Amino acid sequence: MNDLATMVAEEAARALETARLALLPIGATEQHGRHLTLETDYAIARAFARRLAADLDGDAVLCPGLPYGLSEHHLGFPGTMTLRPETLMAILRDLAESLAAAGVRKVLVVNGHGGNVDAVRLAARTLRRDHGVVMAHVMWAGLAADVIPELMGSERYGHACEGETSVAMVLVPHLVRAERLAEPAAALPILPHTVPHAPRVDLHYPYHRLSASGALGDARLASEELGHTIVNTAYARALEFARAFAAEEV
Repeated sequence: MNDLATMVAEEAARALETARLALLPIGATEQHGRHLTLETDYAIARAFARRLAADLDGDAVLCPGLPYGLSEHHLGFPGTMTLRPETLMAILRDLAESLAAAGVRKVLVVNGHGGNVDAVRLAARTLRRDHGVVMAHVMWAGLAADVIPELMGSERYGHACEGETSVAMVLVPHLVRAERLAEPAAALPILPHTVPHAPRVDLHYPYHRLSASGALGDARLASEELGHTIVNTAYARALEFARAFAAEEV
C-alpha cells in the first residue's frame, strides 16, 4: 500500500510516478451522541480509504487525510470543531493542485461526513474547470443509499444511529462505547417534509433542534452483522468505481 505519510521523499516520488489516482480521506471532528467519539467520521473514512489503497496497490496513493469538515450544525454540542465551506473548498483545491504538480491529476475523496458533500462537489467542479484536475467523491452512506433504508429500525436516522454505529463496529470498533448505548432521546418536532435522512424540503436544522442527545435513530439496534451488510455493499461499489476511475480517461 502506498501510504504517503509513511514515506520519505524518494519513496513518494516512485509511488507518485506510477499512481493513477490519489485517495484523500476527509471527515469531521464533531459530537456523535453518547456512544461514539468525536473522531468517528474521519476514522471511518480513513479505514475505508486504507482498504481501497491496499486493493488498488500501485494504482493509488493514500494521502494524509483531513479530520475536520463542515460541522456548524453540531456546534450546539461540546467538542465540535468546524471549517467554513470556503475553507474546506480551498484546502481541497490546494491539495489537488499539489498532487497535480506531482503528476497525479485524479483525486478520489473518501468522505465520512455528510455535511461535507456540497463543498466537495463545488470544489470538484472548480478544479476540473480551472485546473484540469478530476475529483470524484464517495461516502459509504451514499454508496449504500438503496440498501440502508431497508435495514433501519428507526423513523429518523443518519447520525450516530444504528447504521453509523454498525459501520463503526466493523471499521473502527475501538471508537464505540458499547456501555453507553441507551434508549434514544425523544425526537424533537420539526416541520413537515424535512425528515433528515430523506428530505423533500431542504431546510438546514442544527442538531440540537433535532435531538437532545445529538444522535438520531436507535443505536441499541446496531450490530456487526448490520455493519458488514452496509460496509460490504458500499466497499464493493467504491472499489469497482475506483478501479474504473484509475484506468479510464474521464
